[in-house]
Amino acid sequence: MVTEFIDALRQCLKAGGCAQRYYEVERGGTFLVGYAGRLFQIRGDYQVAEPVDGFDACGCGSQIALGALFASSDAPPRERLEIALNAAERFSAGVRGPFHFESLASLE
Repeated sequence: MVTEFIDALRQCLKAGGCAQRYYEVERGGTFLVGYAGRLFQIRGDYQVAEPVDGFDACGCGSQIALGALFASSDAPPRERLEIALNAAERFSAGVRGPFHFESLASLE
C-alpha cells in the first residue's frame, strides 16, 4: 500500500489534475481504501494509516460517523454505514445525501 499503491495514486492524481502543490509540497485528498480485507486511510500528504478498530471515517463528519460506527458494532456492515452517514448528515452541516453504495463481487 505504501509503495506501489501510493506511487500509482500520485501518478493518477497528477494526470487527472487533482494533485495540488503548495509551497513545493504535493498534496492529494484524504480518503479510505479497502483492499484484501483491510481498510486504509490515505491522508492528504500520502501518509497511510490503518485503523486498529477495523473501521474509520474521514471528512468533516468523521468524528460523528466514528461514534456511530463504534456504537453500532453489532449491526451488519451496510447498516452500520447507513447509521454513520445518517448521523453525520444530521449533525454536520457539511454532510448531505444522497448516499450511494457500491460493492465489488468477491474475486475468490
